[in-house]
Amino acid sequence: MNDYEPIPGEPAPSHCNLDTAALHVTVRTRSGRPHIRPLKSVPVIVHIWSHCTPQSLIHISNGVHALHVFHVWAQLSSYLPTEDLVVLGDSILAMLVRNGAPDADKLYLELQRFIKEMPPFRGKSICRQAMTLVRPNVRSPAESSLRLGVQRHGIPDGRCNVVVPGITFRSGAAISLDIAWVEFKVGVEYDGDHHRTDKVQWRRDNEKRERLRAHGWILIIVTAQNLIDEMSIAELALRIARRLAER
Repeated sequence: MNDYEPIPGEPAPSHCNLDTAALHVTVRTRSGRPHIRPLKSVPVIVHIWSHCTPQSLIHISNGVHALHVFHVWAQLSSYLPTEDLVVLGDSILAMLVRNGAPDADKLYLELQRFIKEMPPFRGKSICRQAMTLVRPNVRSPAESSLRLGVQRHGIPDGRCNVVVPGITFRSGAAISLDIAWVEFKVGVEYDGDHHRTDKVQWRRDNEKRERLRAHGWILIIVTAQNLIDEMSIAELALRIARRLAER
């Protein structure tokens, strides 16, 4: 069985069609439906997922297993808009890297191969479409939404969390940008609230941006306000387009 709790450390998708107040469990066949005593305040919904294999299960406790996150991503394709599925895919790759996976690019290829080799399932075509937009090395859902938002308005795909060649902090640490078009020396940085309230982060941001600008980089700083609605995203895309055109 697998329950649809949010992936540890990741926010739940915002537009999921599942009843998020219920406990969702997965079984391989209809005959394998578990006998679960009704809970007083939580409804239980059972889903059939015929692609469960011993290799796809992670042991939790006696009789209870969780599905590997790639299977969960595939299952959720029937319940999420494509953009939310992309954001979730980005987040899954980032979460696996944070938990010790060595190579985000390799993980991306593994997820791509997993979807390609899976037998037909409801939502497979949506997964294939989403895989064209999923990217490794994305560190937050806000960065995913930023990237997808400006791409809707014709901005070419930039590299995510790319290390800037030839420029470092005074300490010698590498400098990276949330999204960058390295050949044009144009970068975008998403500033969450902690960039403003954390003094250490604020000083680090200032040093990074001064060093990049001194080397001819154009930087565009984005906050949640720039992504609040489609008009704001369109205005942001126009700003980025103008900066890219300058180069």
